[in-house]
Amino acid sequence: MKKYVLPIVYSLGILLIGSLLSSTLYYFNITSEKLNTIILYLVSIVAMFTGATKLGKSINQKGIITGLIYYTIFLCLMVFISLVIFKINMGFKSIIYYLVLLVFSILGGIVGKNMQEETDIG
Repeated sequence: MKKYVLPIVYSLGILLIGSLLSSTLYYFNITSEKLNTIILYLVSIVAMFTGATKLGKSINQKGIITGLIYYTIFLCLMVFISLVIFKINMGFKSIIYYLVLLVFSILGGIVGKNMQEETDIG
């Protein structure tokens, strides 16, 4: 269980710190609304990639499977928060956003698995 919780904590930490930094920059009119949206998308992509990489290092499964497992856990968490707490409707933009997160989660799982194999050999 610890193998799954620690990567999610890393991702949530990155999301919280990145969102706080982006909100602060936007509040003081340093970034525009469009740039702020791009920054928030990049922060979520980095968070997903980092969490999947951490999980890929600690689990003895294929990288693609690890990325899918991590994405499924994180997707359930994000959809629950979006639909139940914030009551946001899912649209076409949301589906594309979640597909991009799926791709980066799979890539993170593959990278994490490859890093695991390098460290086990040496």
